[in-house]
Amino acid sequence: MPAHTSAGGDHVLQVLSTLSSAIARSGGLPSVYEAALDALREGLGVERASILLFDSDEALRFVAWRNLSDEYRGAVEGHSPWTPQSVDAEPICVPDVHLAADLASYGPVFAKEGIGALAFIPLLARDRVLGKFMCYYGTPHTFRDAETALALTIAQQVAFAVERMRTYDALQRNEARLRFALDSARMGTWDWDIRSNHVIWSDNLPGIHGLPPGAF
Repeated sequence: MPAHTSAGGDHVLQVLSTLSSAIARSGGLPSVYEAALDALREGLGVERASILLFDSDEALRFVAWRNLSDEYRGAVEGHSPWTPQSVDAEPICVPDVHLAADLASYGPVFAKEGIGALAFIPLLARDRVLGKFMCYYGTPHTFRDAETALALTIAQQVAFAVERMRTYDALQRNEARLRFALDSARMGTWDWDIRSNHVIWSDNLPGIHGLPPGAF
């Protein structure tokens, strides 16, 4: 086991703090994924890891990875112990892939890629499985409770960021569609707070009435 995976609580807190800061500064999901892979490397000592998310068709796709071949990713993409609707998804650790009967069909793929052990870590948000982390070891590996707990904590932070950014993007798209529809119909919107007698107008209303921006 890499030496730094046995480090104390201070190291774990540092890993999680660094991840939180990176997510807060991120300009989008790709940078969140990279920060998560960095956290897995620093916290668990894994040089190979990946993140897969369910797409709109509920097919599991790689979105980020480290040190995995194209051939390997093509062979295993889509495999998951869970669906988006799975209930009570928990981490699944496989200490020796060659002894896992349910993964026997992937044996030649693991051997060629040099994978001896792996872990499935679910990405959960609002009781829905968004996808999974995968952590890989070159030789059989006994997963300690502390390692699994850290991986799951990293997954929770990333799942929250994914859900938040997806929600924001959806709101932005809906707002753009509404603005396009209003502009096309030459319509606007306004909100009147009766108690304060304060009115908020949509930005396009002044132009509809032939007035300069900000005239309302």
